[in-house]
Amino acid sequence: MPALSRGCPTGWERTGLTRDHVAYRIRPIREDDAARERAFIMALSPESRYTRMMCAMREPLAALVERLVDVDYARNMALIALVGAEGAEGAEGAERIIGIARYAEETAGSAEFAVAVLDEWQRRGVAGTLSKYLFVYARRHGIQHIHATLLATNQAMIKLARRLGLSVRLDPQDSTLLAASRSL
Repeated sequence: MPALSRGCPTGWERTGLTRDHVAYRIRPIREDDAARERAFIMALSPESRYTRMMCAMREPLAALVERLVDVDYARNMALIALVGAEGAEGAEGAERIIGIARYAEETAGSAEFAVAVLDEWQRRGVAGTLSKYLFVYARRHGIQHIHATLLATNQAMIKLARRLGLSVRLDPQDSTLLAASRSL
């Protein structure tokens, strides 16, 4: 298992490649990613923001952003996909998040899973790659079962969930939602 350095695991960085051969980096989220996390949420289209957050939101509150980057790397974790130069200044060429996959353990060994990708990077394999890598990480950290709540209208996420091996069924308590799950 890769080591932890100041809480943030080392050895989990890697390079991903989109279906159209564009490289991006994958690494665990860190507390210093708060501004990038906020920019990522703001860069999502209103529809993508709604399907990920399941609520309408103009911009995220600082407390939400802080909570999203404050992971313990075991019971809750987020892997981010990035493009741009690390440490670059200014908007042009600066490192930015293009996708995030995360889990949060709810009961011993069972965690909720979510993934979001910027609109211009969707349907290019980023969500699938991030999710698969997150599942490997989760399994190595004691997560045995993963589940997600999906909007019944979110066809792209339903297809992704099925490709990732999750079983998808109607939520018995809300017909606008689907429940997706699988063992790791």
